[in-house]
Amino acid sequence: MRLRLLGRFGVAAPHDESMPIQLPTKKTGALLAYLGMSSDYAASREELAALLWGGCSDQQARQSLRQALALLRKELPSSVFMTDTKIVRLDAPSWSIDAREFGSFACSQSAEDLARAARSFTGDFLSGFILEEEAFEEWISGQRTRLQHAAAQLCETFVRRPDLVIDPNQALAATDQLIALDPLREDWHRLAIALYARYRGKNEALSRASNFAGVLQRELGVAPERETRAMLETLRSADVAAPIPGPSEGVQHDTGLPLNGDRPDSAAIAPAITPVVAPRRNFLTRRPDGMTVAALALAGILVAAGTFASEPLHTILGLGPSTSFPSPTALGAPPDPWRSPAAAHEAQLPKGIIPIVVLPFASPGGSDEPGQLIADMFTDDLTNTLSRLPSFRVISRQTARSYRSQAVDVARLGTELQVRYVLEGSVRLQDDNLRVNVELINPATRLSVWSGRVERRGADRQGVRDEIVSRLARELQFEVLPIESQQLSNDFDADALAYRGWAALSQVNLEGYKEALALFNKALERDPKNLSAQLGIGAYHARMGAQVLDTEPGGHRSKAEEILRQVLVRDPESSQAHFYLALALNRLPTLPEALEHLERAIKIDPSDASAHAQIGNSLIRSGKVSEGLEHVRYAMLLSPRDPIMPVWLEFAGNAELEVGDYREAIAMFERSITINPNYPRSWAGLVAAYALANHPGEARRVAAKLRTFAPNLENEDLPKHFGRSENSKLHEGLVLAFSPDR
Repeated sequence: MRLRLLGRFGVAAPHDESMPIQLPTKKTGALLAYLGMSSDYAASREELAALLWGGCSDQQARQSLRQALALLRKELPSSVFMTDTKIVRLDAPSWSIDAREFGSFACSQSAEDLARAARSFTGDFLSGFILEEEAFEEWISGQRTRLQHAAAQLCETFVRRPDLVIDPNQALAATDQLIALDPLREDWHRLAIALYARYRGKNEALSRASNFAGVLQRELGVAPERETRAMLETLRSADVAAPIPGPSEGVQHDTGLPLNGDRPDSAAIAPAITPVVAPRRNFLTRRPDGMTVAALALAGILVAAGTFASEPLHTILGLGPSTSFPSPTALGAPPDPWRSPAAAHEAQLPKGIIPIVVLPFASPGGSDEPGQLIADMFTDDLTNTLSRLPSFRVISRQTARSYRSQAVDVARLGTELQVRYVLEGSVRLQDDNLRVNVELINPATRLSVWSGRVERRGADRQGVRDEIVSRLARELQFEVLPIESQQLSNDFDADALAYRGWAALSQVNLEGYKEALALFNKALERDPKNLSAQLGIGAYHARMGAQVLDTEPGGHRSKAEEILRQVLVRDPESSQAHFYLALALNRLPTLPEALEHLERAIKIDPSDASAHAQIGNSLIRSGKVSEGLEHVRYAMLLSPRDPIMPVWLEFAGNAELEVGDYREAIAMFERSITINPNYPRSWAGLVAAYALANHPGEARRVAAKLRTFAPNLENEDLPKHFGRSENSKLHEGLVLAFSPDR
């Protein structure tokens, strides 16, 4: 059995990892993860019960564990795990566990082991896995810290021991993956710059370092650290301008592609990241500051998840004399406290409205100290920002201030104010160091949903404030949406179903898309006018068509266009509707109209990372490769942990194909496949890149995988199916790879 714990959780039979086993509950997955990472693959029943059902009585916890084990027996072969009256154990020889293998290989001094570690490093430990069990979350936190340290050690080994690097692209991909865990971790960026200098050349490394310095200045208001500046001075003075060979001369490894150039002093180099400034087009008149960007990003997320603004509530919900679904109040449920007075005679607000309070930030120095003034500014900034977002209902700052300097029980606070989340923080100012801690708490469970710590030299309130809001927006996107969806799992009204549909659509795979479509259809059965569900079905068809996940992409595009034009009649200011309509129109004959809708989406929401990426894709396909690549890189910067990242990497790979940099194209496509092996367009790009680079053996190997995505098509039909424009290098490479004489 194959257990995937790095990145998104997954379990699959070893003979077919492309078909994951769907476990019945999240706690059965948590149980497997804990056993898989235990030293002897085993744990006592008492230990598992306390870990996963800590809030229950002992008897109830033991009963829940028995039920979970019974469910696992139905899904997994009986030989892969064993139980008795005291112990639950995995059969170690039957399991392959990526996080376990990574931890072992990352510490090795074998080039082959380090290469395996780099290939298996596909994300943070159990990324996006939320259980709301305090003991389990503490265990996850410890595992993440340990594996992040191992990843940093792996990348450091690649820097210090070039003789152990088999494939430079893998080393670079591992370092990029490490940076994605914390894009502002400067010591990790120094490792990346060292590797880019060695394998991509001095100019590439300096360019990336300069971009990262710009990020620090714009986002945090600080200069690079002294160690980074020293590295850059050493690099600038080195007589190096070209990349160097990957392995040392004494060790011969076949990397598949030749690398040329000279070797800089690899022990003295540091950071790299793509540009932060939005690519200039006529619709971008001004780049918002970091706080505005993060706030608008969050607004777009929550609008997509089920918030509506352009129509009267009764029209959106389809409630009136003819409805067959009485309101919750009519059924005896308590009235919704967050229903506005203007809609008091209507039904409840759509699901996805998030009541929150921002408690006054504290400073240990007291009310008369400079730190408290900065803390008050943080509180006001966050309150103002969240208040502008349509899906939040924020308690007024006057009410929040009444809790200043009090020992607050968050559970009581949640009941008193009827909020779903409490945001609190502290600011410590000492000499020229500023430290800010922020925590988002669910008062119902008293558990932390998200926490962050920022420490910077110099009391740069603007820079630190922007980083905090940016992190909060990012974490709300990837953490709170699944939580809110899970809380609505037993709610079957139209808004709840639509909200859950958007959460499923964020999984970026065929199974998630099918689940989303079913939920959107159920929502429309209950309310035929539900705008979120209608938009969701249009988004489903647009994604299916654009990502070629079945053999009818044209049909999906047509359905998406029809549905989304109807949505825009009802809500002309829906950035999501403009974006997905552009996705459906993103073909050469209709590229101009697609660009118009993408530009409109960004005017409404300047931080829409997906819209920036799709503009880049359109420009790349129309021949403006450099300009398009700027937009794709900007999208990656706006949302470095975005679930749609594999698609953006495919766009970047296509750009590199067009300019003839096949080595870089291969690196982009391989990174995309590492994150999401079930995205066919990246496999198509990899086939084309190998074919154009004159590596027919590799092209044939990858082509065999690509055929599995369209098994009913003949070889001559595959280039047209996956090749985008017939004038593109992608199409040319696919024709070359599938020609009969290859």
